[in-house]
Amino acid sequence: MSGPQIRSVLMLSQTFHPAIGGSEKQALEISKALAGRGVRVTVLTRQPGGLPPEESMGGVRVKRLSVFGPRVVDSAVFMIKSFFWLLLNSGEYEAVHVHLASSPAVAAVLAGRLTGRKTLIKLGGGRGVDEITLSRNSLLGRLKLAFFRAAKPELLVMNGEVLAWLKSSKEFSGLRLRLFRNGVDTGRYTPLLYNEKINAKTALGLDNSAVFLFVGRLSPEKRIKEFLESWAEVMSEEAAPPKARLLIVGGGPEEGALRSAVSQLNLSGSVTLAGPREDLLPYYRAADVFILPSISEGLSNSMLEAMSCGIAVLASRVGGAKDAIIPDVSGCLFDPLNKAELKECLRRQMADRGLSLRMGERARKTAVEKYSMARVADELLEIYSGRGV
Repeated sequence: MSGPQIRSVLMLSQTFHPAIGGSEKQALEISKALAGRGVRVTVLTRQPGGLPPEESMGGVRVKRLSVFGPRVVDSAVFMIKSFFWLLLNSGEYEAVHVHLASSPAVAAVLAGRLTGRKTLIKLGGGRGVDEITLSRNSLLGRLKLAFFRAAKPELLVMNGEVLAWLKSSKEFSGLRLRLFRNGVDTGRYTPLLYNEKINAKTALGLDNSAVFLFVGRLSPEKRIKEFLESWAEVMSEEAAPPKARLLIVGGGPEEGALRSAVSQLNLSGSVTLAGPREDLLPYYRAADVFILPSISEGLSNSMLEAMSCGIAVLASRVGGAKDAIIPDVSGCLFDPLNKAELKECLRRQMADRGLSLRMGERARKTAVEKYSMARVADELLEIYSGRGV
């Protein structure tokens, strides 16, 4: 890396670990990776009940600001407090990395203008459920977007689909956009040997069936209910039901409906809803194929973790999956609204156990070469220092 390395970074996020979510997980992992390179990292976040105002987490200083009131008041209080904290403590950081383009991003951009500190904003969500689109639905959101158009902060966009839309939009084409990506700890998420994979399945009470895995929030845009319907049809259309199991790990508003669907579709023998889990490694280790049937997606942390574990991917042809997966090489992509295409992908994976193994090897290669947290951290340091492409 040429030139002096940046020595201190401020991560700004409304929510942070132990809150469970893709943005929170990335913020924590990036912070730890930077701290491991000798960068002084401070995370500025809200203080939920029961958590201390300050603590150290994996070499990262976490500073929590107290908030109060209903959601709108809570957000406003955090935005104002963040602004003044950034002003009063500008000597403690050289760059600000805002996780998601919510109201604290406004505070960070304003403070950056006054202190001269570089400010980056990570844009979350896939096309249609991205933060730009959602912000158009409220007056405060539209005011925030107008501020971004005027201030022109640098936005990190997580997939080419959203980047292309923003660039082609007259309303947002003036924004400073940079295509970037999430990272994954490829040293923690690693492939298993054949006998280790069998042991991992046994540990979850599974036989040596082909294990399909979903990990994520159970919300409508993930289209898990529609996936269950396709799964049931594939199972019923074969003379002998395929030897396959589906594990669904996560919680969310659709959980009750999914449990009802499993019962109504007579899938209790092949589908397990495991609920939310903090430790996902046992599930990745048991899986052969990772599924992501979303109608819209940013860049799924869970998909990257699965790829790093050497798991083939079966995903909708949208968002980050379209960028990360090489069709018929590291996974199978399908139109999320085309049931026949999805079922064909399922049948191929169920009929040929060696296919998932070959695809998983290529998925691991992609994770290491393109999405490793080590590479993401190095490139972020370049960007913070103003040298990134």
